[in-house]
Amino acid sequence: MKSELAALGITGGLVRNAISAEWHPTVGNPELSHALAGCAGFEPVWVVLPHWTGEFPEPSTLARELSGSRVRAVAMYPRQHGFAVRQSVTGPLFEMLQSRRSVLFVALEEADLACVEGIATDFPSLPIVVSDTSYRLVRELYPVFVKCPNVRIEISGYMLHRGIEDICNKFGPERLLFGSRYPTFNPGCAVASVMYAAVPDDAKEMIASGNARKLLAQVRL
Repeated sequence: MKSELAALGITGGLVRNAISAEWHPTVGNPELSHALAGCAGFEPVWVVLPHWTGEFPEPSTLARELSGSRVRAVAMYPRQHGFAVRQSVTGPLFEMLQSRRSVLFVALEEADLACVEGIATDFPSLPIVVSDTSYRLVRELYPVFVKCPNVRIEISGYMLHRGIEDICNKFGPERLLFGSRYPTFNPGCAVASVMYAAVPDDAKEMIASGNARKLLAQVRL
């Protein structure tokens, strides 16, 4: 798989494990970290849950585990895992993630933009990346960008004509992160959308890797 990605110029990135989303994070998270050990340039994205049922570590314990495993980004699947995103349920988790400046990935099909806006407003120092996006979200996305400077999107599904250019012009390229959804999607589509975007080369570099590197560098391990 690394050779297939390298052929397209992808030599690193953040990796999610389907087992963590579709089965349970306590199984998938350590498996992912083990699989990526020694894979230079590739980092795990752990899936997180609220702690109330005792099946997942409470925030203080999770913080130590994240630091011990050098995990700088997490994802959540509230619909798939059956929990509501509200202060009484997820507040302590988000407070811990915000204190570390961990990068939180939220798939669009798991939490709509109203939910994302609520998280971003309540936790303004928490970097949030909306992943698995669609061109259909644009009319709702722009007001969220205006209100919430801590919200960004991952571009693998954002195949809107001149959509990258419009966001760069209106909000700046720092709101966009490259993503491929490999191996489900062919990463060539996302690579081409950046390569052929009518934006300056420095903006392309930011989208391709610079923005993600900057966010990860700010995480407090």
